[in-house]
Amino acid sequence: MPAKQPQKKKSTTLPEFLRWLYLRSKLRRRYSRDNVRRTQKIQRWCAIGFALLMTVLLSGGMTYTRLYYASNPDIISLPSTSPSQPIGNPSLAQDALTYDVTVTIGTGTPVHWITSAMTVADVLDDIGYTPCADDLITPAPETVVTEDTEITVVLVTYEESEEIAAIPYSTDYLDVQTIPRGKTARVSYGVEGVARQLQRRRYENGVLADTEVLSSETVTAPVNEVLQRGVGGVVSGKHGSFNYSYYIDVTATAYGDYDEPRLTYSGTLAQEGVIAVDPTVIPLGTKVYVKGDYGDYGYCSADDIGSGIKGYHIDIFMECSREEMLQFGIRKMRVYILD
Repeated sequence: MPAKQPQKKKSTTLPEFLRWLYLRSKLRRRYSRDNVRRTQKIQRWCAIGFALLMTVLLSGGMTYTRLYYASNPDIISLPSTSPSQPIGNPSLAQDALTYDVTVTIGTGTPVHWITSAMTVADVLDDIGYTPCADDLITPAPETVVTEDTEITVVLVTYEESEEIAAIPYSTDYLDVQTIPRGKTARVSYGVEGVARQLQRRRYENGVLADTEVLSSETVTAPVNEVLQRGVGGVVSGKHGSFNYSYYIDVTATAYGDYDEPRLTYSGTLAQEGVIAVDPTVIPLGTKVYVKGDYGDYGYCSADDIGSGIKGYHIDIFMECSREEMLQFGIRKMRVYILD
C-alpha cells in the first residue's frame, strides 16, 4: 500500500477572519434584542394579569360588603320603627359606601339617615316606609342618592261627599236711552240656582289642595239678573244734530214776560231758549234739546226754576202773547240731556 500522505493545514486569511468577527457580533446583538423583547412581553402580561386580579378582588369585596350590611342592619344600628327615631350609627358616614340623607315624610320633622341604599325608593324601603300610589315623592323614586340628598314625601289623600252647591246667575243687559250713558239700572234681581254635586277633595299633608266635581245635578235653575244700560244717541232738529246722554218725557207749559226784561234764577236773561226746571230732576245749567209732537223748540238751557215746576215738568219761555201761551196749554214733550 502506498503510504498516507499528511494533509496540509489550511491557513485563515484576514478577510475571512474579519467576516467571522462581523457575523459573531451580529448574532450577539440579535440574541440580546430577542431577550429584551421577550422580557418586556412577559412584564406586560404580568401587569395585565395583576390588574385583572385586583379588579376582581375589589369588586367582589365591595359586593360582599354591601350585601352583608344590607342583610345585617343591626351591625350599623339603623332604627327599625319609623323615621322619627334617632339617626343611624354616625361612624358609618366615614364609609365610602354609605350616604347621609335627609328624609321628611308629611308634616314630620326632617330626619338625617345614614344609609347604603342606592335609590330614593331603596332609602324609603330601608326606613320601613311604603309610599301610597298618590304620594308625591321628591326627587323621583328612581333617582340615585348622593351625599346630603333631601327626600320629601307629600302625603296625598282623597275624600268624597255629596254637597249642595249654588249655581251662579248671569247678567242680561238691556240697552236703553232713558238713563245716563254708561250708567246701569236694575230691572230685576238675579237668583242663584241650586245643584246637588258629588265632590272629591284632594288633601296634601292634611291641607285642602283641590276640589273636583265628579257629577252635578241641577235642583233649581238660576234666574239671571236684568240691568238697563244707558247708551245715549243722537237727536236732530231745527238747530242741528246733537249727541245726548239720555232723554226724559215731561209735561210742558209756557211762560213769558211782557212788561220788562227779567233775569232767570241763574242770573241769565230770560229769553227764548230758556226753560224752567225742577233742579232735582234736571240740574240747573244743563244743556238740553226740547222736542215733541207739538213742535221742535230746539237747543235750550235749564237756567230757571219756578214754584209750580215739580218733578217731570218744564216751563218753556216764549216771546208771545198771553193768548198764545194759554193756547199752548199743557203738552207732552221730550227733553234730551245733551253730553
